[in-house]
Amino acid sequence: MIPDIQFSYNMLMDFKPNIWYLVKTKHKMEDLVEINLTNQSIEYFLPRYACGKREGKVIFSGYIFVRPNSNHTYQSIRSTMGVNDFVRFNLSFAIASNEMIDQLRAEVNAMNNRMDQTNQHQKGEEIFIKKGPFKEFSGIFEKYDVDQSVIVLINFLRHHQRVKIKADMIA
Repeated sequence: MIPDIQFSYNMLMDFKPNIWYLVKTKHKMEDLVEINLTNQSIEYFLPRYACGKREGKVIFSGYIFVRPNSNHTYQSIRSTMGVNDFVRFNLSFAIASNEMIDQLRAEVNAMNNRMDQTNQHQKGEEIFIKKGPFKEFSGIFEKYDVDQSVIVLINFLRHHQRVKIKADMIA
């Protein structure tokens, strides 16, 4: 019994405000945790990626980053409905730097921007080329390519020609 008291005491001593902590959620309860943290005015980051027209899908299923301020306690976050516990390695909390969270946010935003772009046109859809050497041509959208370009079929000299152009050149 005494080691448990000591363990809890050590954890409370290490818990500091304005640090990003990794928290384990209960199975498939990230959305509930997100709502409850918002209600408590606790800053959090739940990385999601765009998934068609639906709400984003959680990237790290079962985990959420939290950044408590001085008004929040270890116990208040741990007892939040849907939270399982803080992630720890032995007696140390799993933490992330502000730079790491910023970089992760930037990566998620970039990925979501690519996903939004990918969902903009569908295979077989008629498109219009608004700039470049094929300006004012119409074509058939075929697919997105990895380097922010697209493959379109244009009718050129009575034949469909497959052309690779920058994605921002089509409407």
